[in-house]
Amino acid sequence: MASFSRRRAQHTKVPARSSPSLTAPGDVSGSLAQDTVSIGSLTVEQQAFGAVRSESTDFQDEPNSGLLGLAFGSIATSKKPTFFENLLAQKKLTSSIFSVHLTRNGKTGSQLCFGCYDATKALGTSTVIWNPLLSRTYWSISMDGLSNPLPRIHLMLNRTAIDTGTTLIYVPDDVAAQFYGLIPGSQSAMQYGAGFYTFPCAGPPIVSLSFNGNPFSVHQSDFNLGRTSADSEDCVGGILAMGSGFPSNLAIIGDEFLKSWYSVYDYGGDRVGFAPSINNE
Repeated sequence: MASFSRRRAQHTKVPARSSPSLTAPGDVSGSLAQDTVSIGSLTVEQQAFGAVRSESTDFQDEPNSGLLGLAFGSIATSKKPTFFENLLAQKKLTSSIFSVHLTRNGKTGSQLCFGCYDATKALGTSTVIWNPLLSRTYWSISMDGLSNPLPRIHLMLNRTAIDTGTTLIYVPDDVAAQFYGLIPGSQSAMQYGAGFYTFPCAGPPIVSLSFNGNPFSVHQSDFNLGRTSADSEDCVGGILAMGSGFPSNLAIIGDEFLKSWYSVYDYGGDRVGFAPSINNE
């Protein structure tokens, strides 16, 4: 089993003035620009984007060249429509959905499908389990439970953002403390960063999240971020405490969960859906 790397869990919380956000540490500056933007065979005219002129050192070693926001344009600082919203406005798509498949263990094959649902990324004849959207800001749904597997922690987190741009799972501090308190031998691990906990590697929990009464499991290999050191018996858990400065009803569900579930985002139908991913074969 690999040792825990703080850099691999790099996405961290950055309190914003108006709303919480998760992003990689660091900052950039530049200006708002417009141009024709193409992704694959899809093209948007007059797409607004931030043209970066300077960046902090945190970004200099990153392989990516930018960030493509997939939440709603209403929360953008520029208040400009997103690439996906412009695809719809310019009638470039026949369906108002997009879907995301994320591979596991660094394998190639992750997919972002604009205007489509790729049934080959879901197990067998799996159907999509839909959850109503609570606001057109983030892709926010209601999370009502967390278990490992028993007992179930009953929750009412009605600002649970499903976020492909976040690596891990973030929950309110009291929820994280309650969750790890049910795992014998677990403890807070602030030495790895705010919000982290460890648990005995020999007794990993079977993690399940509940949305609108439906349970959704998290694969153990995604929850377990690795041993604290090569010869340690303690591992770092992938559910983190959110920290202060965030609403008590907020959770952010990232790639750790989405690697187990093919996710579908229905802009026109105001809903988010999950189908078991082919990663679980």
